[in-house]
Amino acid sequence: MEDLTKENFNGFSVCIPVYNWNVVELVESIHKLALSSNVNFEILLMDDCSTSYKEQNRALESLSHVRYTELEENVGRSVIRNRLAESALYDVLIFMDCDTKIISEHFIEDYLKNVQCPVVVGGYAYTSELMDEKCRLRWFYGKNREERKAADRNECSNKSFSTFNFMIRKEIFRLVKFDESLDGYGHEDTLFGWDLKQKNVIIKHIDNPVLHLSLDDSPTYLAKIENSMSNLWVVYQKIADQKNFADDIKVLKFYLRLKKLHLSFVLKLCFSLTKGIIHQNLLSSHPSLFLFDIYKLGVLNEKASR
Repeated sequence: MEDLTKENFNGFSVCIPVYNWNVVELVESIHKLALSSNVNFEILLMDDCSTSYKEQNRALESLSHVRYTELEENVGRSVIRNRLAESALYDVLIFMDCDTKIISEHFIEDYLKNVQCPVVVGGYAYTSELMDEKCRLRWFYGKNREERKAADRNECSNKSFSTFNFMIRKEIFRLVKFDESLDGYGHEDTLFGWDLKQKNVIIKHIDNPVLHLSLDDSPTYLAKIENSMSNLWVVYQKIADQKNFADDIKVLKFYLRLKKLHLSFVLKLCFSLTKGIIHQNLLSSHPSLFLFDIYKLGVLNEKASR
């Protein structure tokens, strides 16, 4: 693997999967910062068969270095990221979710300082105040579990991988790619981080977050969490080294301990009796992250027991 520096790589591709979100402000911000970097770049926008904001987003094609594509069918989170990477022209890929906002004038610069690293994760940021009460659970979880300093994330660097905002060398992406068999929301990033670890690719975390704008309301988020537990179990079945994989994921590790002790039926019974109460708390104005963890454990047990 050739060492890269800002002086000897051929450029960077910003890859943004788009789905029902107006990305005009985001792309214009990135475009401005990328131009000032004096490095070859492109911004790839791939719309995953959206039903909203297409006219606004199509107008971005008039910007230099922007390529915009619309897919005729919805392909999902993993497939669209793989297609973006395949389409990219340059050595380095910067992936971002579409529902984000640039909050640092040094966003591109801070990534380019690290082009010698195979994978770099920038991190999350959330608003200091909740903007919509219906989204309290998603905001509260993000603020307390996802918005973390790079020093904390680097303690378990591959475990903390996220697709939300990261940079990767194209040659590394080709070795791993996202698993296209996973359906819907959840844990494609877990598997990606694990595959990087198996190939001895170290992830570097830096403090270069973007603001997460679009937060699911609490019922929608809980439905996504249920899907993510299904995906987690599917991912676990694929892994050869299941023990070490489970050791990196708290909810899976705890479930397997209970299963080994033949307590999964007890968990299922207890969860069936308390699920409604836990659900009520998670939809309230004072959600408990402890109960949220219990909820994920109970749901995982349900999915794994089928």
